Amino acid sequence: MEVEEEDNMIETIAPIPIEELKKYFTDKSISYVIDYEQSKLKGAKLLTYISNLEMPIDIKMTRENRYEMLEEYIKFPMLMNCNSLEILMIDVLLETKGIYSGIHSEFISEHKDVLDKWVNKIESLSLYNMFTINDDKFKEFVDSYPKDDTDELEGINFVSLLKHKQTYKLFNKLDKTKLKNYTTYFNENMFKGNNLFSYWANNNNPMFLLTVSISNGSLDREKYFAAKNKTIQELSNVSSV
Repeated sequence: MEVEEEDNMIETIAPIPIEELKKYFTDKSISYVIDYEQSKLKGAKLLTYISNLEMPIDIKMTRENRYEMLEEYIKFPMLMNCNSLEILMIDVLLETKGIYSGIHSEFISEHKDVLDKWVNKIESLSLYNMFTINDDKFKEFVDSYPKDDTDELEGINFVSLLKHKQTYKLFNKLDKTKLKNYTTYFNENMFKGNNLFSYWANNNNPMFLLTVSISNGSLDREKYFAAKNKTIQELSNVSSV
């Protein structure tokens, strides 16, 4: 396949030719888009390849093969960044949750158990948000929920979705009866040596931003809960992915 370049984006195949890889090391603004159809690496092998490179890489997929990749992504045990898969995954999770109706019903029915796990881990981050506040009452509240000490890596990329604002729409229909205190995820540096907070703390996360207000004393606890509910409600008016 002939390599195509547009500005600082290089459309190529996987494995990426060495001469194209070298360009990134002299210009960090370069990113790559893998043409899935033309690539030698497919499925989990391609995800592993992207994860190991730790470079800005996306995948160009067709309507037919995106589910092939998503099936691998939902059980993939290594952290990675891939914008197209992340956006697709958010869309599927929102449909799984019933927040939107869409076109992914067949995929959802075939992978419902795994997708429900993703939803539960993300929703349970509402507890993690309180866990991060240096206040005994908040920590007692988190401890009142069922503990889950799983350290499973399958589906670990739920944290990769946290940088996207659309992810937080999942909290619009929060099922408090299913929330868990994921003790290992909440406490351990199990995300390529980083802790969960390094993913949670970002400017697209309304819950984190409210927590910062509490921490610096500009918002008390009562106002926090009121503001959190208001912000989540406002997210429902943002257009779907």
